[in-house]
Amino acid sequence: MSRKAAGFFPLILALGAESSAQTKSLTIETIFGGELSAPSPSQVRWMPDGRLGFFYPTSTQGRDLVVFDPANGERRVVVGTAVLREAAPSPSEAGVDEREYTRRTRFGVPDYHWSPDGTRLLFTSTGKILVHEIATQTTTRLAPEKSRVLDPRFSPDGKQIAFVYKHDLWVVPLDGGEEKQITFGGTDLILHGELDWVYPEELGVRAGYHWSPDSRHIAFLELDETLVPTYPLVEEVSRQATVDLQRYPKPGDPNPRVRVGLVSVESGRTAWIDRAAEYVPRIQWVDERTAAVQLLNRGQDELELVLIDPTSGRSRSAAIEKDPYWLNVNDDLTFLDGGEQFLWTSERTGFRHVYLFDKGSSRAITQGDWEVSEIEGVDRQRGIVYFTGNRDNPIGGDLYRVNLDGAGLDRLTDGRGTHAIDMNPKATAYLDDFSSMNDPGRTVVRSLDGGREFPFHEEKPVSEYALVAPEYRLLDSPDGAKIGLLVLKPRELEAGKKYPLVAYVYGMPGFATIHDSWGGSRYLFHQFLVQQGFVVAQIDDRTSAIRGHKYAALGDHNIGPVAVKDHEVAVEYLTSLPYIDSEHTAVWGWSGGGFTTTFHMSHTRLFQFGIAGAPVTDWRLYDSIYTERYMGIPQDDPEAYERTSSLEGVENYSGRLLLIHGTHDDNVHPQNTMKLIDALIKKRKQFDLMFYPNETHGIRGTDEVIHLWTMVYEYLERNLR
Repeated sequence: MSRKAAGFFPLILALGAESSAQTKSLTIETIFGGELSAPSPSQVRWMPDGRLGFFYPTSTQGRDLVVFDPANGERRVVVGTAVLREAAPSPSEAGVDEREYTRRTRFGVPDYHWSPDGTRLLFTSTGKILVHEIATQTTTRLAPEKSRVLDPRFSPDGKQIAFVYKHDLWVVPLDGGEEKQITFGGTDLILHGELDWVYPEELGVRAGYHWSPDSRHIAFLELDETLVPTYPLVEEVSRQATVDLQRYPKPGDPNPRVRVGLVSVESGRTAWIDRAAEYVPRIQWVDERTAAVQLLNRGQDELELVLIDPTSGRSRSAAIEKDPYWLNVNDDLTFLDGGEQFLWTSERTGFRHVYLFDKGSSRAITQGDWEVSEIEGVDRQRGIVYFTGNRDNPIGGDLYRVNLDGAGLDRLTDGRGTHAIDMNPKATAYLDDFSSMNDPGRTVVRSLDGGREFPFHEEKPVSEYALVAPEYRLLDSPDGAKIGLLVLKPRELEAGKKYPLVAYVYGMPGFATIHDSWGGSRYLFHQFLVQQGFVVAQIDDRTSAIRGHKYAALGDHNIGPVAVKDHEVAVEYLTSLPYIDSEHTAVWGWSGGGFTTTFHMSHTRLFQFGIAGAPVTDWRLYDSIYTERYMGIPQDDPEAYERTSSLEGVENYSGRLLLIHGTHDDNVHPQNTMKLIDALIKKRKQFDLMFYPNETHGIRGTDEVIHLWTMVYEYLERNLR
């Protein structure tokens, strides 16, 4: 493959000015020890009255609950550290194990809820039902005999609290009356209103039940895990080892059997909906008389929206979406007044856009070869839809507005970078969390009607750490596909010197690594490597270099081979540069990137060394929902699973591979690494290995993290020099 044939594009972007204040060098302790982290708000959410509530760290290593008023920019502590440590401890304060810590932080499990009238708080992180009266600063425990309750939430009228206890739904009056069970038959295997592992992880489900607007019914998921196989997670640090059998469906395995119930809070009578599906990825309410349920088939290529009568469970179809590859579930479904019309995003053209559905028909409100990220808010009175998208910056994001008739498309944010938006329910104000490749960023609260703006949070600046400006370009493969490339190189290149290359990859369809936003500690680690004399490149293959379902689908049934073919084009270009040492190259990645790394080492000779963190090594070992979305069911296409397996290529393994895994990884099981180790040993292939006891999919804790990245750096230093 010649460079000329590859048709390389010229450099199209070099973001950010290099700092003139180059007084400090990065260290691993600086990056991962907290020195570059500014105290930041957490669990930020809009209150019913339009103010913002959030936790903010204190100097005593606790946190206060603070209210921010966007009308004047004032902040006020409403609950102090002393109360919160007892009533709403953070995962660290509560001392939960690594898996529970991961669950809470990864899925954004809230530690508090505002009452509908904004006068009370419901604290949720102790397993008790604690209601805090803000005016009197008193905390009351409801249902005091119930411990280890899950997911308590206020009813919309603020008179009751629903919660999950021993796998069933209960309600308790806010005035302190006796709690009442409203679903029955829940067990360790049959969950009512409670979520399993795979639904939150792969469908983005965050709640197992939903109150009706009039507080009379609750729609809930029943998940039956009886047939779901188990995986043993072993805790071996304690003197007496313990085993937790996690319910985890792999490709082709039985999934949790699911159905939707609508229970009357007053009578306890449950109406089950009259349709079945492999997955129910979303439930919401149109109004007090109608629930909306999304039904997804196992192939994840047909999604039906049905409207449900809560008293009978009878359904009627409102819309059906189909795709020749797969459908991506989203949270954009927004019902307009009366429920006859609704907004929804669709990828039917290959790009995600906003559509207005009306009595069985639909029409596009936005269109073009660019992506809507999500609907952020709707001003129903004025007929305006607010959304984020990448029309003006393909690797960034901005806030836009458009009229319901598709006219008046207007960009509301400016500057290159990414604006992450959190709009209040009334679509009158929003949080704008901005960052770019070279700017850690800042968050402001901005009014939509009056244009007022107040600072909310600013990240710690890094201008004194001599960071180099990243260079981004699109490469053109021989068949015309686009490949994204981001390069970090030493500021002053020594004449005639060749530098070792470290490539960072992911390789999963639709998941880019290159964004015009701040990359956090990973990006700073790459900058650290540059300061140590490496060249670092990030490579996005054709399935993710350009955002859009049209491109992601190019990886259908072929995760691995497509990515490494495009990586060959990028590496050929990189090693043609006069300052790159083609004899000293390494590839690294985590999770899906760990898979791509192991696939490289067993199927290509592009890199001499690889570092694979928490890798999938064979797609038959990962979970059903994610894997089958892109690869299908293994019984239907066994050849695709063999073609994309790192285990199948160990005969051709070359170079040297460092494998890293947490022993309590309930996402990508340690079995993946174990099976690759076994295959390598049987072929007498040498490798390196590091297990982190009781750690999950990501390694956490200052000591552990500094150990990890010191090891990674020393491995590169030892082998690429």
